Amino acid sequence: AQARASARVAASRVRLCAPSDDDMIVGKHVDVDELANERLVRIVQLDTTDEETNELAWRCLGYMPRGDGSWDSSTAFAKWRDKFPQPPDLIGITRDYSRAVDEPVMRANQALHRSIPMAYKQQIKEQFRPLGWTGFKLEGLTPNMTRRAQVTNWLLYYREALHGRKLSELKRRQEESRKQEEEDGVKVPGTGTTKQSVM
Repeated sequence: AQARASARVAASRVRLCAPSDDDMIVGKHVDVDELANERLVRIVQLDTTDEETNELAWRCLGYMPRGDGSWDSSTAFAKWRDKFPQPPDLIGITRDYSRAVDEPVMRANQALHRSIPMAYKQQIKEQFRPLGWTGFKLEGLTPNMTRRAQVTNWLLYYREALHGRKLSELKRRQEESRKQEEEDGVKVPGTGTTKQSVM
C-alpha cells in the first residue's frame, strides 16, 4: 500500500506532453547510469560544472540538445515547457546574485524544487550518506551550493518516480492523486500536491 501511495504521489507531479504521446517513455534519452548515486553526489560535492549540472537536469526535463547548441523543448514536460520555453539556468552559472540577474534563476530553481513530492524531499541525505556526503555546513554556504542540492534532489525524485515510465501511466496516477487530494480536502501547501506540479 505504501509503494502504491508513493507511486501515486510521484505521478501527481506530472503533466506531460500531448495526448498523442501517451505511449512515450519518460527519459528514454537519459541513460539511467547518469543518475546513479555515485554520479549525482558529484553535483553536491562541486565536482561537476554548473553547465553539466544544468544540462543533465534539462535533459531529464525533456529538453533535447540540437547540433547548433540550442535546445528543443517539444518533448519537455508540458507544464514546465509552458513556463520555460527554453531551458532555464537552475544553478546560477554567472554567480552574480544581484536581483536583476539572479531572480529568474531563483524562480526556476524554486519551481523545480516545489515539484518534488514531500515523500521525496529528504532523499539526498538518505542516498548520499553511505557515500560519505553528510550535507553542507552553514558557514560558507552559497546560493549555488543550495541550488545544486535542490537540483540533485529533483534528479533523485525523477530517477525513482518518473524515469522509464509510460506517459499514460503517469497521467493516470496524476488523475488518481488529484481526486484523492480533493476527497481528502487537501489544502494547497507551498509544495507537495498536484497543484504545484511544474511538469
